[in-house]
Amino acid sequence: MSPSRTDPPAKRLRVVVVGAGLGGLAAAIAISRTGLAEVQVLEAASKLGELGAGIQVSPNCSRLLIRWGVDKYLADNVVLPRYGRVIRWQNGEVLAQAPMMPQIQEKYGFPHWHVHRADLHEALRKKVEELKIPIKVNAKVIGADVDDASITLHTGEKINCDFIVGSDGLRSSMREVVLKGEEAAPPFVTGDYAYRFTVPTEDMAGDPVLADCVKTPMAIGWWGPGMHVVGYKLRNETMFNVVTVFPDDGTMDNTYKMEGEIEHLKELYKDWCPQVKALLDRARPGTVTKWKLMDLPPLQRWHRGKLVLIGDACHPMLPYQAQGASQAIEDAAALAQCLRLLPLRDVGPVFQQLRYSRATQIQKFAREQRGKNHMLDGPEQEARDAAMKDASTAARSAYAWTWAAEDGEPPKPWNEGLFGYDAEEEALRRIRKLGYSVDDE
Repeated sequence: MSPSRTDPPAKRLRVVVVGAGLGGLAAAIAISRTGLAEVQVLEAASKLGELGAGIQVSPNCSRLLIRWGVDKYLADNVVLPRYGRVIRWQNGEVLAQAPMMPQIQEKYGFPHWHVHRADLHEALRKKVEELKIPIKVNAKVIGADVDDASITLHTGEKINCDFIVGSDGLRSSMREVVLKGEEAAPPFVTGDYAYRFTVPTEDMAGDPVLADCVKTPMAIGWWGPGMHVVGYKLRNETMFNVVTVFPDDGTMDNTYKMEGEIEHLKELYKDWCPQVKALLDRARPGTVTKWKLMDLPPLQRWHRGKLVLIGDACHPMLPYQAQGASQAIEDAAALAQCLRLLPLRDVGPVFQQLRYSRATQIQKFAREQRGKNHMLDGPEQEARDAAMKDASTAARSAYAWTWAAEDGEPPKPWNEGLFGYDAEEEALRRIRKLGYSVDDE
């Protein structure tokens, strides 16, 4: 007899989501939409909010946000990039320019967005509010029982439930519960720092050096030895997001975020092309944040008992593939289908089986993309640049990744496997293939 969930339980599942970041709010929405669960979100901070500035939302994620009705709260703030452009660091030479929108939507059915993290977080929060999902702030979790499914807060309050979702980020306390008694490496420094700031686009439009950056919405990457800069417009094209990545210089000690030093930023890029230098001249005191880029070795376990980890808690993404938020939201979609269709004892193992290979491949390629962006000047960099400038498929294929054949599926080109992926439909397909009964709602 095939494994299957019995008739819907007499009472709805009680699900507690630990962490109200992008992944946690997405999980609350996706699980609530199944109609089988009462969801509560716990957040340790005293108020909701999201750090950082711009992020890219590719079609594998936008399809979920649109399906869930989150886009109505986001529509006024997204930017649709027309192109992606790569520029050589020293002389401003354009190495490659590829179309993005509307071609991406025409091919994959859903758009690619540039959006401010705070705007996406607020859109998810509004959807959570619409679904009447409670969020409890000042709720620091100090313990979890994965057998009985209960949470203990710093106040001593105990919250009983049926299932726990750990979406509490890179410094996850829920990960410690999952890995209890097992050896696991802690988050580690990658050797890179990042400066982040934004500039009003109207300030750039009147500058002859920078006007081309904001004339048409696009994602721009300036690549150089050991460093790079990324820029694109946000908030209905009123703001230009800037991220600079450079080698760890030992100035951050034990902190991972601090106010940035503008003069230090300018000194780092003093030999770069006029566009980059003009862009950094637009940075203003109090608006620049300095981050230490952290990573985590792949975990062998994402679940224990009635607790499952999602997003950065189990597979943090370096920014080089722009997939951190998208993969957390994919996790949320897949986990909701597992909770809808599987016995609780199977949710954790099956969820990890569904998501592990994809998430770890993207982690791996994000790390490898760092090397492509940061090649030292020399023969290897010259070969890379020549391949990027050559429009032929054969030339570019040497620098393109392929998704490995898996689960009976043939290998796929990288963008096809990344952008064309539907986390909900893939979860249904894989769950069905495992022998569980799956409805087609």
